[in-house]
Amino acid sequence: MQTMTGSGAGIWERVTAGPVPGISRPGPAPRAESVEEVAAWAGSEDFRRTTLVTAPVVWVLLPITALGFLVQQAVTDPTGRGGNASFFGETVHAWPVWFVWLIWIAVGIWLLVSVCVLALRLSVWRDLSRENRWIHERSVAHSIHRASVSYDDGEGGAWATHIALDHRLDDGHAARIHEAFEQWLLENSAPPGSGPISSEDLFGAAAKGGYYILHMPLPQTAGEPVEHQWLLITEPRAEGGDVLVTPVPVPAKLRRIRATLRRRDERRAR
Repeated sequence: MQTMTGSGAGIWERVTAGPVPGISRPGPAPRAESVEEVAAWAGSEDFRRTTLVTAPVVWVLLPITALGFLVQQAVTDPTGRGGNASFFGETVHAWPVWFVWLIWIAVGIWLLVSVCVLALRLSVWRDLSRENRWIHERSVAHSIHRASVSYDDGEGGAWATHIALDHRLDDGHAARIHEAFEQWLLENSAPPGSGPISSEDLFGAAAKGGYYILHMPLPQTAGEPVEHQWLLITEPRAEGGDVLVTPVPVPAKLRRIRATLRRRDERRAR
């Protein structure tokens, strides 16, 4: 979480002193039904299961397959006379001994590296499982509202930025936090960095309940609006850690995820 200083207190005083235009808020707030659903929500956007589990497993199976072929060849054709065609179209009576050992060493190194990568990725996956459990227990749903200031990436692209508001806030207080962020952005423009910025850090304890999101944890195209309406925001597990931001899928995808998980639970129960 980033902590900002400056004119925040003065902005909050101005906002609370006068009328504030209302904002449209979606509802009802979503709630994950299980830890597995939290994992599915996050994985639906960043393909984390494919990256951390499926792909490393495939890369381990490939050298195992190659190793199996070498063992089969060593048993059925120990002299190497069966494979008498070289890569260059030449005919040989047998591969040189050093070349055969070179293949074994290369496959062995390939397998060792793949296993190490798999072990590393699985440890990350276990950490994510603990993180998902924490999110399920401690997260708070925040509605997403596009901010009036966009982020310029310096390459001609303008990316929308957003304000997230705690669903437990009453409409008046949520509107004040939203307006405070808007005034702060008009005075300061989009800040550097990438982490969520808390309204409490900017404007004081009375303004608790909002976050400014410079970069949404979602696939985006410059200039295109975000379809998502909700984020789960979770305080960090350790002091000084980063706030956890989990996008809630759009309604159609959310229904598909829940239907898939329920069918899986029904199969397990049989």
